[in-house]
Amino acid sequence: MKHFKTIIAVLVFTLTFSSSQAQQEIKLENSVLWKIEHSGLKEPSYILGTLHLMCEDDFKISKKITQTLQNVDALVLEVNLSDPKEIKSMQESMKNPKKISDEISKKQFEELDTIVTKIMGTPLINFDSYGLSILNALMLQKMLPCTEIKSLETELMALAIKQQKPIYSLEKVAEQMEIIRTAYPTAFALKQILLFESYRKDFNEAIVAYKNEDITTAVDLLTKEIYMDENATNLMQVKRNKNWVEKMPQMMKEKSNLFAVGTAHLTNEYGIINLLRQKGYTVTPVFN
Repeated sequence: MKHFKTIIAVLVFTLTFSSSQAQQEIKLENSVLWKIEHSGLKEPSYILGTLHLMCEDDFKISKKITQTLQNVDALVLEVNLSDPKEIKSMQESMKNPKKISDEISKKQFEELDTIVTKIMGTPLINFDSYGLSILNALMLQKMLPCTEIKSLETELMALAIKQQKPIYSLEKVAEQMEIIRTAYPTAFALKQILLFESYRKDFNEAIVAYKNEDITTAVDLLTKEIYMDENATNLMQVKRNKNWVEKMPQMMKEKSNLFAVGTAHLTNEYGIINLLRQKGYTVTPVFN
């Protein structure tokens, strides 16, 4: 499929930012990079909040991130898309989706057709066999005012490979795709697409906040109540964060890591930073 790697990046983005459950807000310092320390660790590890997609002109990997990657033993991503087996797993999971026309009513199809034709420049019928999830991924790329799109995870993988550092993951592609299937019933997936214009505005404002490393504002913009679905958030954020925080201690004991995950996984009550602190880890912002 054309632009397959970009579609994968958007699906990862979908898992991170599509919704938000009511949580106690915990204000964090302005930094995308955080240091993780504990008396039981020989060396510190780090966690980087990413914004999965960005225009090439807005994209930059700061010196503190490249230096951190150079100094740690391994890179850890949500999923390891440098692994050919994982790429194959993603391709397999995207085959033979339900046709959009079979999932929604004729009236909903007509409403969606108007939006898709305006945004994509071609009628919805041309995407009918793609299914709603892939259509959503293709449309989300149009949120950005550019054609050249960068993925931070992809660039970090390239740097790690160049430096001959191992790349690991917190979960498998098959797990992520199962989460999407469970968390994205037809009505919710359709709702997200119909909110495209509102989401595009908030996403581009979030990019500005992210570039200023104001991750709290960036996440708040992308997890407004209108994008909220408790079921999806519980599956896509809360449970995943708790699972990751159970895996991270052993990984950090074995080696120093740079964990790179979507920024929304870092913030608020069920964010990784707060969950690690509850386990006794010292997690502090890295400013320079």
